[in-house]
Amino acid sequence: MAQWIVDYLPTWSIIRISGIAAYLFLFVGVFLGIAQGMPMAKGKPKAVMFQWHTRTTWLAFGLGILHALTLVIDHYSPFIWSELLIPFTASVHPVGSGLGTLAFYGLLVVLLSSDLRNKLGRKWWFMFHMLSYPVFAGLLIHGLVTGSDSENIIIRLMYVFTGLSIVGITVLRGLLRKRKGPEITIGPKQTTSELITERKWAEARALAVPAGQEQFK
Repeated sequence: MAQWIVDYLPTWSIIRISGIAAYLFLFVGVFLGIAQGMPMAKGKPKAVMFQWHTRTTWLAFGLGILHALTLVIDHYSPFIWSELLIPFTASVHPVGSGLGTLAFYGLLVVLLSSDLRNKLGRKWWFMFHMLSYPVFAGLLIHGLVTGSDSENIIIRLMYVFTGLSIVGITVLRGLLRKRKGPEITIGPKQTTSELITERKWAEARALAVPAGQEQFK
């Protein structure tokens, strides 16, 4: 029964669709991750972008697993497990396939480090999270080199557009952060407790001064 299902599965279509979908979800995840770090991203919009950043990245990872598993049972050009798990050992497109394997491992590290952020600390989490850039670049090259649809002009334009979009928003975020000056305050910055205390003293003084007396001071 299981073999019958495998024999009649449209494996080549599943490989193509899952691969392109995984790349697009990763693009959205990386783009939103950069966007929600913009200086103007605050409040609810920032929270929503972060939620979808997380969701789309996990979707990309899940589709990547489907993509790899379908390569093993493909009827036309099946991969063996060692070709999938060990980078640059595939008999077909070894460089492109190897980049795909490394990108998969890198994405796994990014996701796990995000879940362990509190234990790792901000410094180590940030270092691991920066792997998102080479992971995205690796999948872009993987798709261009190994994808059967990469000769299609629409698919090529999709890769160009998504690649330039990540570069553009990264540069924009850097410029905005650089132009944003330090917070300007007049006098020492008061803490919340100090502000509450000052407000209470003001209210007490207002109660202690009889009505109409303030005008003679």
